[in-house]
Amino acid sequence: MADSKIALENNRLLIETDRAGGELVRIYDKEKRREVLWEGDKRIWGRHSPVLFPFVGRCYENQYICDGKAYPMGQHGFARDMTFELKSLSADQVWYVLEDSEETRSRYPFRFCFQSGFRLEENRIRVMWRVENREKKDMHFMIGAHPAFRVPDHKTIYDYTFDFHQKGRLHYQAPDEDGYAREELSGLLDTGEGRVPLTKGFFQNVLTYIFDRGQIEKISLLLEEQPFVTVECPGFPYMAVWTMEETHPFVCLEPWFGRCAEKGFSGEWKDREGIVRLEGQGIFQADYVIEIH
Repeated sequence: MADSKIALENNRLLIETDRAGGELVRIYDKEKRREVLWEGDKRIWGRHSPVLFPFVGRCYENQYICDGKAYPMGQHGFARDMTFELKSLSADQVWYVLEDSEETRSRYPFRFCFQSGFRLEENRIRVMWRVENREKKDMHFMIGAHPAFRVPDHKTIYDYTFDFHQKGRLHYQAPDEDGYAREELSGLLDTGEGRVPLTKGFFQNVLTYIFDRGQIEKISLLLEEQPFVTVECPGFPYMAVWTMEETHPFVCLEPWFGRCAEKGFSGEWKDREGIVRLEGQGIFQADYVIEIH
């Protein structure tokens, strides 16, 4: 789909978005002359900043139960692999829309309208979501972001430092090797004065840090103690931090509504932790901001 991308530009940033997945696929810092978002090299990780809908993480055995019926569902839902339609475009803002279809209802039995929007605000990108429940009954879903921030040239991920913008200990949950969250795989990260260097082995025993309980409303990656990029997400209950140390020259900062299932979970999926319940004909809206320093 060569013509599916749309660019927005101001004095500071150039961004590209794509109908494929309704996602952000490029952030170029014109002032520093460097790419900020991962380029999606398929030999390493072929994505940029996928939107996770209507699931975040994995379901146990790749299926879930809704009203007593089993449905198949892959990791992070299906929106990231579908083609959105262009809804509106202006000089500084673009919106895409994905509506339910026979294909989506075979995996997710709800009528919905999901809109994904992006707005340039000087050195900031506001990512906006709108989910409309077109059922008369409650609709349950999860939604999340997965932006990958590349390492600048001549740097490695070990030049990054996390700034959690708060001091002390942060509670986290951690998926096991199969990708299913388990309460016993949790712990406390001592941030000290709020900054934690990404040293070798940081992701060795914890593959993904899922900071729960709405603890993180703002997180930054620092380069040589200077801010590089910040994600602001007030009101989001989860923030995930992920990379693969030996192979991935990027770090993901991922604000989520929802998380992967506990290993062995086979109950009704509406009872999973972190589910958003949207009443019949209701509308859910959320947004987060990526700031380029």
